[in-house]
Amino acid sequence: MLNLKFVVLFVAFSLPIMGQNNAEEIFEKAADQLLTENLELSIAIKEIASNGKSKDKQYNVLIGKFGGMEKTKTVVQQPDKLKGITIVITSYPDELGLIEIFTPANGKIRKMKATSKNMELVNSGVSIANYTSKDRDQLSFEFKGNEEFDGKSCYKLQVNDLLDLENGKTEYLIEENTYRILKIIAFNEDGTAKSSTTYSDFQPIGQPKGKIQPMFMVNKDLKKAKHNEIKVLKISARPNLKEENFNIEPVIN
Repeated sequence: MLNLKFVVLFVAFSLPIMGQNNAEEIFEKAADQLLTENLELSIAIKEIASNGKSKDKQYNVLIGKFGGMEKTKTVVQQPDKLKGITIVITSYPDELGLIEIFTPANGKIRKMKATSKNMELVNSGVSIANYTSKDRDQLSFEFKGNEEFDGKSCYKLQVNDLLDLENGKTEYLIEENTYRILKIIAFNEDGTAKSSTTYSDFQPIGQPKGKIQPMFMVNKDLKKAKHNEIKVLKISARPNLKEENFNIEPVIN
């Protein structure tokens, strides 16, 4: 009986430890099946305000990684009055990045340092790459148990960005059978949830083999009670991207 009690206690204490040790492995399996760098995609976004009014927008997006530097180039396609506005974000692991905004109406490029506040203004936050392409060494992982979401059994992980303690806490629901990321919740520094994004309609990309992409996403701003519905219209790998592909070019109408 004493030996049996010892075994039960051992299992009770070791299960949480095993879960925490496996949290990073679960995250890696989920993130590694996604195409999160050196890619091109077109997305359509329906922005729905708290009063139900909506706006339709469309963007072409280019994402590339060059060593520790990451670049994102977003070109507005719709609405027509904003067509050609181009935003290039350059991010570095250990320093403030750069935001460049080109406005074709006056042909000028505005440059500013990338801070958490102005990144929220220019970055929709809907790309799953925003969360999964970060250097794993700057992240910490904690297994929080299991939870059912949309009829699916999921692993629940807490992931913290060690370089952004103010805005870097997120919670993931990852489907157990497929390791697909179904939901990400982002938190404020005080622990309150500020946004949630759900991912669905996963489709194989084609090349490289084994990669998938959620083709439909819903991003909710929990503070402002508004949400975006995002459809991926087209996505493809761009393995031969160069830094010059992110230069801002004048728009020819």
